[in-house]
Amino acid sequence: MGSTFRFIFAMILCCSLATMASAQSTALKYGDGQADGKQSLGGSGEMIEFAPPRESVRVGGLRIHGSRYGMPQAPDESFLIFFLSQDRKYILHTEMAPYSQFDRGPEKWVTISFGRPVELPEHFWVVLDFRATQRKGVYVSYDTSSGGKHSRIGLPGTPSLETKFGGDWMIELLPAKREAVR
Repeated sequence: MGSTFRFIFAMILCCSLATMASAQSTALKYGDGQADGKQSLGGSGEMIEFAPPRESVRVGGLRIHGSRYGMPQAPDESFLIFFLSQDRKYILHTEMAPYSQFDRGPEKWVTISFGRPVELPEHFWVVLDFRATQRKGVYVSYDTSSGGKHSRIGLPGTPSLETKFGGDWMIELLPAKREAVR
């Protein structure tokens, strides 16, 4: 009985690790994946541009490296995820996700899955708006190994600013799973 349980547990663990590795290897991202710092932006948002190697991309979710701060209980509200056109003038799509996805404490990867894939053009921006204050928000990590060519600070409809940390936000795009052909 004990060896059967260990075998089944080992199989489940291997399948889980393979699935996680597969999801991480197909993510669109910048940098080496090692956080070099973190920031929370009250009154603004984390912006990062993507230019996948295809005419369009179907996004199934995001991975964000960060942690929540504020009260022990997460606020009963959502943060906003905007997808903007290449020139940052148009909102192409908006998603919402609950603050409760993020824990307080050390920063870690958080996966945000969308209910339906988001179809996007070959060049676009992702903007996170946590509506952060001194009492609530999310520290989003950044990675300086990429040189910071893809990240800015701002929100839709406002001028964006360069980051001062010389890196890119640790935000990854997760492509939508391909539907099985029947």
